Amino acid sequence: MNRASRPNTRSLVSVIAVAAAALAAPAYASAADASAQQSDNASTGDIVVTATKRNESLVKVPIQVTVLTMKSIEAAGIIRPQDYLISTPNVTFIDEGTGDSFTNIRGQTSVRNSDPNVAVVIDGVQLSSLKQFNQDLFAIEQIEVLKGPQSAIYGRNAAAGAIVVTTRKPGKTLEGDVLAGYGSWNSSRFQGYVSGPLTDTLGFSVAASTRDTDGPFTNITTGEKSYRLTTTLGQARLLFQPTDAFTMDLKVSGHRTTGGSTALQSQFVGLPIGGHPVTELDADRTDLPFVTNVPGKLTESMVDVSLMMEYDFGFAKLTSVTAYDKLDQFFGGDSPPYLPDSGVGDTVQGYTYHDRNFSQELRLTSRSDQRFRWQVGAYFLSFRRGQISELNQDLVGVVPDTAGIDLPGDPNIGATLSYAKEKYRTESFAPFASFQFDITPTTHLSAAGRYDIERRRVQELAPDAINPATGRNYNLCIVANPGFTQADCQLSKTFRQFEPKVSLSQDLDGLGSIYASYGKGFKSGGFNPIGSRSLLLAVAPPGAQVFVQDRFDAETSTSWEIGTKLRLFDRALSFNAAVFTTDVKNAQQFEFFPSAGLQTTTGIDKVKLRGFEFDFTLQIPNGGPKLFGGYGYTDGKVKAFAANPAFVGNRSPNTNKYNLNLGITQDIGLGGNLTLVPRVTYTRLGSIWWDVANTPGTRRSPVDLVDARLSLRGGDRWDLSVFSNNLLNKQYNRSVLPLLGVFALTSRALPRYIGVEGRYRF
Repeated sequence: MNRASRPNTRSLVSVIAVAAAALAAPAYASAADASAQQSDNASTGDIVVTATKRNESLVKVPIQVTVLTMKSIEAAGIIRPQDYLISTPNVTFIDEGTGDSFTNIRGQTSVRNSDPNVAVVIDGVQLSSLKQFNQDLFAIEQIEVLKGPQSAIYGRNAAAGAIVVTTRKPGKTLEGDVLAGYGSWNSSRFQGYVSGPLTDTLGFSVAASTRDTDGPFTNITTGEKSYRLTTTLGQARLLFQPTDAFTMDLKVSGHRTTGGSTALQSQFVGLPIGGHPVTELDADRTDLPFVTNVPGKLTESMVDVSLMMEYDFGFAKLTSVTAYDKLDQFFGGDSPPYLPDSGVGDTVQGYTYHDRNFSQELRLTSRSDQRFRWQVGAYFLSFRRGQISELNQDLVGVVPDTAGIDLPGDPNIGATLSYAKEKYRTESFAPFASFQFDITPTTHLSAAGRYDIERRRVQELAPDAINPATGRNYNLCIVANPGFTQADCQLSKTFRQFEPKVSLSQDLDGLGSIYASYGKGFKSGGFNPIGSRSLLLAVAPPGAQVFVQDRFDAETSTSWEIGTKLRLFDRALSFNAAVFTTDVKNAQQFEFFPSAGLQTTTGIDKVKLRGFEFDFTLQIPNGGPKLFGGYGYTDGKVKAFAANPAFVGNRSPNTNKYNLNLGITQDIGLGGNLTLVPRVTYTRLGSIWWDVANTPGTRRSPVDLVDARLSLRGGDRWDLSVFSNNLLNKQYNRSVLPLLGVFALTSRALPRYIGVEGRYRF
């Protein structure tokens, strides 16, 4: 490709004709990906991505990929995943405010108590849980957001896409940077990074980050700062390269987080909240105060170790990625309906997780400079989770520190009313293979396939004993199955699925590419609390249908996509677009039954998703401003739902109808080495429903957000920035959980934040 050549009129007409055919239906693009970062790749005019586990040109890879480089991350002031996901076309990020967060791509949703639909891979290691993902970012080299089914490449939980994060490797010279910032709500932030050589063949890097905030909201009952948070992260890395053929990369990282939790507000029709009447459900209402009498509590710690080794045989490269991590988390607080203690039946809740995860991947990848390129490999995962869920009487307005059963009689700790202690085990094995073949120098065929075999087991370990506070056995499984012992309370199931993906792409005479692809996605099934179905049958009204099972099925999807990636006017304009359709079977959804105290997962029989996306970046010549933006639209409809046929035709839940992002920035030289960089972005989030019933009053209206940033740079050495997120102080709810038709729990989004930060590089 001749990057220096300018398109002539004839070639432009050809490109426009081809693009028009590809975009005859509304089209999609992932352009926030490229041009905003082209300044980082000025020498080559293109970006290299690892989307297919092989270094490839972004413009040629037949996947819609949004890319953020280190420079663009710094320019936008990105701290956490939601900072970049919220403005990515057809991506919805939901923070539940209870220790959980969910990333949805193109309408394929993730929900509580089930696996994600988006795989997260950091330095080649796929995370077993998104609990590990929603952390502050630091020492990041590049972020790639892949859209569409990636199960053939990344396997389990990549049906909707994948997020691939690459951190900074140790350099050949001593270098580093430090950042410090302060802002609204007594918020402070510090980051530091240093790397360099220890010997000619061994390099190191060390990075650390800490952030502390009181948060914007105060509970009027307890005085608690409901969104308070303190988090500290660290990472150490060794890179050993004794020869050109062999590389060994060892990384150890961890974090610790403390703060508030379950900071939710109630809307219960007919019940005043903090003196404010509630006459109807309203997903847009944000004037209700935090009123619970129990301060929330979150403690989380994680340590992970990974070892990547590569050996280049010449004809192919062998890569081994070994990883181990452990996550310990507790969060708790008041229980629904999240009101001040009335003295009758009030409870507190607590959830404890102990996760242990080991994974191993081996793959052999051929050279890239040949007509036929291939990759084969295998992946193994061993995942263990110990989970405790408990509900206690609220006697003194605090969450018990114990993770065990509390008996009646202690004046400082209310008796345990319900107790579940599950042990989950998952073993997954998956062989995979892929190839790319150049049919002609400009026409390329790509195919990949993966066969997932995943065995899941659960065992209920709650004691086989009568609870003196309730007169019922602690073990729900035994309650639901008379005659069972604790040893009987276990289930297992093996899920198997083949996930293919095929793409055909055509280069456009140095101006970009078009492609068409087909792929299948897979997310494993799992287990509800053992005894859930029996308990619900016992409390259901006569004649009522109960669709909840103790085991829920796997979710599968089939997707088709047509897209284009264009680089026009000597690459001053980057434009990407695609149109897609996806059919989902057994779309997993969260179901809460307050009368039984059960949180379960069920499935929507069929969901159809259709949509388009586009994004662009335009660099005005001669030092002019850079314009960027994108738009994504997803039409998701329930096509079959045996649990309640009346819901057929409803909007599928947890997905913005559309999202729009527009921005402008410019480097303004002030003389010497000083540069002033203003940046303004506008984001509009389309309407969203939160449950399959489309419960009246729980549709959140579109949200308009404006962010602004002004930076002063002193060459490559330092920069000082003042900024505001949500500049116009839009008040809205980041999530809504409808219950029973007259009850909903809402989680407030952050109001306007103003801050200042400085960075120094050496």
